Amino acid sequence: MIKTTPHKITILMGLLLSPSVFATDVDVDFTATVKATTCNITLTSLNGSNVVDNGNDSYTLIIPNMGLDKIVNKASQSEANFKLVASGCSSGISWIDTTMTGNQSGSTSLIIPQSSDSSSTTSNIGMGFKRLETSGDTFLKPNSAEYIRWKTTEISTSGLEMTVALRETTPGQGIPGKFRAQQRSISAINNKDDNDDIKKIMLWIIG
Repeated sequence: MIKTTPHKITILMGLLLSPSVFATDVDVDFTATVKATTCNITLTSLNGSNVVDNGNDSYTLIIPNMGLDKIVNKASQSEANFKLVASGCSSGISWIDTTMTGNQSGSTSLIIPQSSDSSSTTSNIGMGFKRLETSGDTFLKPNSAEYIRWKTTEISTSGLEMTVALRETTPGQGIPGKFRAQQRSISAINNKDDNDDIKKIMLWIIG
């Protein structure tokens, strides 16, 4: 929305060493763009998960130690839940779509540690992300056009509930060790008042 407000300014102009002062009326139009707010998006723990807020839209989710067999058998211990929460949304929000980026393992839907990260010592282990309510290993593919569209209730009240799962990138070849990888959630917010926005959240997974 463009709002134009006329203002009248009186400018006093004086000449050095002159006893006379002249007053001149100048009409000035100020033009300002007034935008509706979109949303703030934060990440919180869910179902007892351990989430640490690092500040500056960065978070760490710590998955408790487990045996490799839990990952191989896709046991609940190899998974953790979290929630993306939208707050302060304007009434003009039409939808929110969330995509993922990260260091993708080949053409799979798994994100793996950076090879330069010496703190991660696992091999052939990656992490996948999906809606909490999604069954199986139907993970959101990172670095692609795939997205999760938030439901109306997820925008207004409940938030987007997500699951991260540790999985072998190649069946039978997982090597245990310390796991540390980074994922970035990119939420595109559409406002019917024509004020779209992008919110990015960085999430470290440590296991």
